[in-house]
Amino acid sequence: MSNQDPNKTFSFEYDEQGTNEVSELIMDSYNSGYIDQETGQIRSEVILNNDE
Repeated sequence: MSNQDPNKTFSFEYDEQGTNEVSELIMDSYNSGYIDQETGQIRSEVILNNDE
């Protein structure tokens, strides 16, 4: 395990377009039934049916 510098600083930039694209992909997954809306888990039966 490597030692990390405790004084190291990070900077993050907010990208609204990227955020919107990710949100759209997540909503598409919910709307298609790929992700169960109640549990948030991936539904394997949807994956298996799409592979046929």
